[in-house]
Amino acid sequence: MAVASIKKVEFYVHNSVVEDVLSILQKTGTCEIVSRQDVDEVDSHSTAHLQRIDSLLSETRFLLRFFEPFYEDSVPPMARALGERPDFSVEELASLAEKTDLLQLAEHIRTLERRLIEIRSEITQIDSTKAILSHITELPYSLELVSRGTRFVGGFVGMLPVEQIAGWKQAIEKNLGDAGEFFIASYEGKEKEAWVALFCRRDKEQEALDLCSKYGFSRIEIPDTLTESVGEELLRLETRRESLLKEEEKIEMQASSEATKWMPTTRALSDYWNILKSKYEVLSNSEFTDKTVIIKSWIPEVAVPKVEEQLKQYRAVMEIAVSDPSPEDEPPTLLVNKGWVLPFETLTKLYGLPKYGELDPSPLLAPFFFVFFGMCLGDGGYGLIMLGFFLFFMKKFKRMPEGVKNFITLFILSGISTIFVGALTGSWFGDLIDVFGVFKFIRPIKNIPVVLDPMNDPMTVLFISLGLGTIQIFFGLFVAFYDSLRKKDYMGAFADQGGWILFLLGLLLIGGTVSGKLPASLSGPSKATAAAGALVLVLTQGRAKSGVVQKAISGVMSLYNVTSYLGDVLSYSRLLALGLASAAIGSIINMLASLAMGIPFIGWVLALILIFGGHLFSVAVNVLGAFVHSLRLQYVEFFSKFYSGGGKSFAPLTYNTSFVTISETKEA
Repeated sequence: MAVASIKKVEFYVHNSVVEDVLSILQKTGTCEIVSRQDVDEVDSHSTAHLQRIDSLLSETRFLLRFFEPFYEDSVPPMARALGERPDFSVEELASLAEKTDLLQLAEHIRTLERRLIEIRSEITQIDSTKAILSHITELPYSLELVSRGTRFVGGFVGMLPVEQIAGWKQAIEKNLGDAGEFFIASYEGKEKEAWVALFCRRDKEQEALDLCSKYGFSRIEIPDTLTESVGEELLRLETRRESLLKEEEKIEMQASSEATKWMPTTRALSDYWNILKSKYEVLSNSEFTDKTVIIKSWIPEVAVPKVEEQLKQYRAVMEIAVSDPSPEDEPPTLLVNKGWVLPFETLTKLYGLPKYGELDPSPLLAPFFFVFFGMCLGDGGYGLIMLGFFLFFMKKFKRMPEGVKNFITLFILSGISTIFVGALTGSWFGDLIDVFGVFKFIRPIKNIPVVLDPMNDPMTVLFISLGLGTIQIFFGLFVAFYDSLRKKDYMGAFADQGGWILFLLGLLLIGGTVSGKLPASLSGPSKATAAAGALVLVLTQGRAKSGVVQKAISGVMSLYNVTSYLGDVLSYSRLLALGLASAAIGSIINMLASLAMGIPFIGWVLALILIFGGHLFSVAVNVLGAFVHSLRLQYVEFFSKFYSGGGKSFAPLTYNTSFVTISETKEA
């Protein structure tokens, strides 16, 4: 219904102007390039450009990563994602790239980064060493004995389980005698390990280590740069640490200054190189001869004249061949809905685009989702909050991407639907107006449009919900019937959809006559309609089977699928359930607030907190529930009747940027 007609367009371009042509195609943003399948041969010119661009992009990614912690961005990330970006033309970006020596800047920043890494690594080592030394401050000897040793004496430091200390001391005294001396740092009784040191003659080192290992000794290496007493080395390390911290602060200030100066430029260049990369990737994936490049593409039919007009100055050195897609082709899908249906494209895209030539379900689901969301939320006050919030959001971020804008508009429409349903049911922040006397002057106005109270008459709402479900399911079957006719699948239309339409319609009419909702005179036609539908199903639903018996059995068994349709209809009872849940939560919040008002002195404060906080929480929870369940009814109950998706999104060659907005060339 709203799937754009796509043309196959081939450009035969002379090598001398191919880059200019691609720039124009990229600027129009209406051309999806088809990559060639055979990539054995590549264009050396475009490959060289791509290698250079990849190198520059690598440098920009490094710069962006380094600058990020030092840059105070005036534009929050969310605002930037929603379109709050500086404007640049492609020409301005190209000029900026020419004036900026990116490689030299990257090398300068790498020097800063390397020094920062060295400083921070050394500080970490110092902190680790200080932590070790803090445990052995009472050591009576210089650290040289355990870090380096002397010609005749060596030593080592480590940790020993407290319960092993006594046995360890005895073993040292017994086996090493005068050849060994130990040190035990003071420890508290609750500690499980104690710091110890052992000194011995060089010829006894291995024996001493083997002995210590038997008692669970864990050796800690002491850097050989530590040669003085523990106290002196701690003082030296702290002095060195302070010096490094000052140097680190100085470099960080320099980095902050560089980030302030170069971050905007780096971001702009990052987008520029990505724009160029997209263009040269097209060249590298295109067919070519010695003098000609062949660019194959998909272009919406309505955009073909615009593209031809933009390229008219190059018609002397290029040819454009326009044709319809062949049956073997798989063109991309572009939806072209307008007006109030446009936001509902978002829901279709979440499920999956239709294949090219298939029906677009967006205008079909739009009225149902609009009504269902309002019924699920069902509170006019909540609808006002939704409407106000998303209108403010839309006004604040005027340059947001089209996809985000459509999604926000979808919630604005959903808020309007909720207000409408809330007015018809008299629900405004639950029963707030009825509970609090301060709002009594509003009650007559509130009650004017009320036609139904779901809390007091839930069965009527249930009947409406199931009725809407029945309508949507039948509508889905009729859409499938029409689609089969459109594809000239006459057997599928009359045997599958037609049979079920007759059978279900007959059963529905029978139910109406039996319950007295319909005249008894319709009993005969109802039964005849159901019988006709059943006969069609029995005779056709087994047509894929071989053998008369198998065909008949499959046909008869197909009638059992009526239970799935019944289940689909019952699923629409969630419209009642969610509407009642929203009303009930709102009423509970109001009741609690009313009770809080009875508390002396602070009652009004607590009541206001409960009203504002409670209803805001209720809005957040119930909006999510209304969205999910309304969407589920479309995807599961409605789409299953006629729609499968599976289309490929139209992806034109365009300016895909993250930090800047590409504008037209600015006049001098």
